[in-house]
Amino acid sequence: MYNAHHFYLTFNPHLNNYIEPDYTQAHEFYDYLKKAIKADKSAYAYWGKFIAKDREHKVDMEKFKKAVEENSSHGVSTHIYISDFKNVWVGKVESVHKTIGKDFKTLNIYKDKNVEIWFKISDFSLLEYTYESTANKLSELYIDNEFMDLKIHEISPFTTALRYPAILQDLADEHYFDELDTTEYSHLILKENQAINTTGLGRVIKTLHNYAFPEPMYNKIPHSAKHEIESAELDMIEHRHHNLKKVAFSYIKALEIVLNDLVFHHLKRQGAADEFFVDASSMPPKILLDDTNSNAIMLSQFHKNFSINQIIYFIQKATKSNRLNFARAFGKHKPFLRWVTTDLQKTLEENKILELRGILAHSDSDKISGEDALAIRNIILGVGCTGLISQAYQSFYPEEFKPIAHVMGAYKDKTKEAIVANKKSKLKLVG
Repeated sequence: MYNAHHFYLTFNPHLNNYIEPDYTQAHEFYDYLKKAIKADKSAYAYWGKFIAKDREHKVDMEKFKKAVEENSSHGVSTHIYISDFKNVWVGKVESVHKTIGKDFKTLNIYKDKNVEIWFKISDFSLLEYTYESTANKLSELYIDNEFMDLKIHEISPFTTALRYPAILQDLADEHYFDELDTTEYSHLILKENQAINTTGLGRVIKTLHNYAFPEPMYNKIPHSAKHEIESAELDMIEHRHHNLKKVAFSYIKALEIVLNDLVFHHLKRQGAADEFFVDASSMPPKILLDDTNSNAIMLSQFHKNFSINQIIYFIQKATKSNRLNFARAFGKHKPFLRWVTTDLQKTLEENKILELRGILAHSDSDKISGEDALAIRNIILGVGCTGLISQAYQSFYPEEFKPIAHVMGAYKDKTKEAIVANKKSKLKLVG
């Protein structure tokens, strides 16, 4: 399996004197690029790495160009992760440049600056926005490649001896831009990001951690699924149930993304995705167990999500075929496979969730009552029950998440022990 190479940069959030203290250079860049893309879908902007005016350029441009070219040849986007250690932003890199000349499509802060490398960025979004979640995301970034002279198991805000920009890999291997459903949004930057537009999201995250997804579990949820969950819960809190049908649709999509991650992305992470195939020429794309179809490409080269029905069917078919590579990949996750094909399938059928997804997706939501929309949210999130997303992770990682809702310690009732001891003492006296 090919591991994409990405770029990593840090920046000083206090370089510009903005009126709002939490508004940084990256926020300004986001607004700049978003405005340009709204006017022209092919728009882009440059993010530069500047150095002191008296310093010489030491970036090996060929290494960065080669990394972009290799990613492109494997059909994946190149990311640039940009952090001020409180936030982590991600951009889609089209190319790298030593100079941009008159093509000055960037922020005014770069005027008269000594810039040693420019990144041409065509999409941009905020990934993490707290110190804790940012540290967790940085820990997923590591360096072990031919472009760098050092190896680092995980990046942190305290990593030293690292010269920026760095070329690294991402353990999570999320394809933020390649997985985007272009029928809804042409760019990730055009998709509403509540973390940028509101200050109430911190309260939502804290509530989710306290009552639905403990932080270790929430950290495993893919970014795009978190986005759906957080947007839905913010709507519940701030809009007082004004759009329950949108909330329901967000939760169904979140569940779909989680299942894709635990099945198909897991196969990719295990190096087994080259053994399965996709006919991407059909609509919807078909997942195949062999490459007899002339239009088929390897699963490792396909980055869109499959429907929940397709996931269930694939698991049933792959399990029945006794495929060795599938059995090896899921050898430690058999409870998850059983859950998908039994409990999950039963819950989906009993509550008509997949049928409702089709209705919600085609803007025919008037047929669905508010009560049923709320029930979908409750079933998937876990209000009055164990939510489907929690069940998915508990069955996939049974040992890791068993302690969440199971008392593990051995305790003795001292009162009961005292009563028993007292009875024994009386019996001895009588004897």
